[in-house]
Amino acid sequence: MKKALLLTLVLVVSASMAFAQAGSVGLFADPGGVNCNVTDIPGLLPIFAVHVYHAGATACQFSAPVPACMIAAIWLSDTAVFPVTVGNSQTGVAIGYGLCQGAPTHVLTINVFAQGLSAPCCVYPVLPDPNVPSGQVEVVDCNNSLLQATGGVAIINSTPNCNCDVPTEDTTWGKVKSLYTN
Repeated sequence: MKKALLLTLVLVVSASMAFAQAGSVGLFADPGGVNCNVTDIPGLLPIFAVHVYHAGATACQFSAPVPACMIAAIWLSDTAVFPVTVGNSQTGVAIGYGLCQGAPTHVLTINVFAQGLSAPCCVYPVLPDPNVPSGQVEVVDCNNSLLQATGGVAIINSTPNCNCDVPTEDTTWGKVKSLYTN
């Protein structure tokens, strides 16, 4: 009985802590926010802004100007996913999701006309909207709390020496079970 009560308490505390997580707004080659290695090919190159690693959110605000290392690339437009989108990715954009959304949340598609000339290992970051006083990427969670999120990066023309894949730690089922038993 004591173990059940302790497990319930841990789950309640963990859930409330997870709900306050702002996550990260990153740039990806896919709208699901899985592949942050983007290949510069000549022509229209969509780059997807995705809000990842959050427990629920209703809005975000950031900027993502095309970096100089994307040689001769031209920003064409943004395609809004949600109807309440103010501004643009190059100078600052605020996006209201309308309802509480779970992660990953595709929030914007940045349309770039690429020439295929980008340098290898070109870092394309998400930055704070310059109009935000906090100087941070901002997110509104499902409790209407303003949180500061991290800005992720895409790597244009990644190589084995520079990719944005996040390594995972190997584990076993026994290690996972040991977290919940004595």
